[in-house]
Amino acid sequence: MKFEAVSEYTKISGRTLFRESIRFLGYSGTSVSFRFNGKKAKAYIISDMEHYETFHRAWAAVFIDDKKEPYKRFEITSVEAEYVLYESDVPKEVTVTLMKYSEPEYAPLGVKWLEIDSEVLLPPPEKKQRKIQIVGDSITCGYGVEGSLADAFHRTCTENPMKSYSLLTVTELEAEAEVIAWNGKGVITEYIGDDRECVEDSWLVPMLYEYTDAGCERDYFHAPQDVWEKWEHNSYEPDLVLINLGTNDASYTREIPERNEEFKKAYLAFLIRIHTLHPASKILCMGGTMDRRLCDAINCAVKEFQEDNSDVSIEFLALPPQREEEGFGTFWHPTEITQRKTADVVIAKAREMMGW
Repeated sequence: MKFEAVSEYTKISGRTLFRESIRFLGYSGTSVSFRFNGKKAKAYIISDMEHYETFHRAWAAVFIDDKKEPYKRFEITSVEAEYVLYESDVPKEVTVTLMKYSEPEYAPLGVKWLEIDSEVLLPPPEKKQRKIQIVGDSITCGYGVEGSLADAFHRTCTENPMKSYSLLTVTELEAEAEVIAWNGKGVITEYIGDDRECVEDSWLVPMLYEYTDAGCERDYFHAPQDVWEKWEHNSYEPDLVLINLGTNDASYTREIPERNEEFKKAYLAFLIRIHTLHPASKILCMGGTMDRRLCDAINCAVKEFQEDNSDVSIEFLALPPQREEEGFGTFWHPTEITQRKTADVVIAKAREMMGW
């Protein structure tokens, strides 16, 4: 039987756009899961190949049951094609999860339909009780985590959110995940390098936070911003919000006091916005893996927020910096070793804050 990737038949994780009967997995770690008793499951997947280099194609992974290692991992190589997700010699009752591995900047992944070789689809997997929202940039996406410092350019095949502190954390804490992260983006600017002075603020995380999938709206549907689907924030109430931003902003602030203050004010405004939308959520702000220059400004923003919101549980966590002996991924990004070390620190702090 064939079926659409809708909540009646599947468990949908993360912010996903459902348009023209297609479930678009945009953000890193977004997924659809379903249960059936049979021997084979397939998906019909679409992608926009024309506007991306071959090394920027979408990548996906399939997980079976509660396994932490993927059953398979594959590149989306066609504009429209059928992909086998699972195959067995004998009928089995299994849970199949199709997860987007590459991040939203690159080629999209749309699930047009799913198909199983039996006529009975079991109820979708139950959602976990704990909920975590993670707001960040490339570090959160697992950008280049399987790459090398010798890489001349970034390839989506080296992205792996399951090796990022983000999904390592939610997996260990047995929580649902909602990831809003985009490489190179920050609070007041995107990464601008060392030879520019002006901010680049056309595509920032606080703006992305307001939409279901701004990347898909802009890059796949080419829709004007005033018709983009606004995210229904009350549809996912996180117990804990993790914020890992500032690394890209530091390329502009460069420890200049006025710019640090500009960042702090914008970061504080974003904290206020998140708290307004999720007043019951605890918040853990962090930074320092790749660049520590804005850690003090983030800590100051957290303290100022606390002064006006004494009833809110919010903390700042300085993350251990990456070290040469741990290696470096693509464009100096953290390796799996560094991401695992980061996850251990974040998990410990989350357990302390949440009593988990």
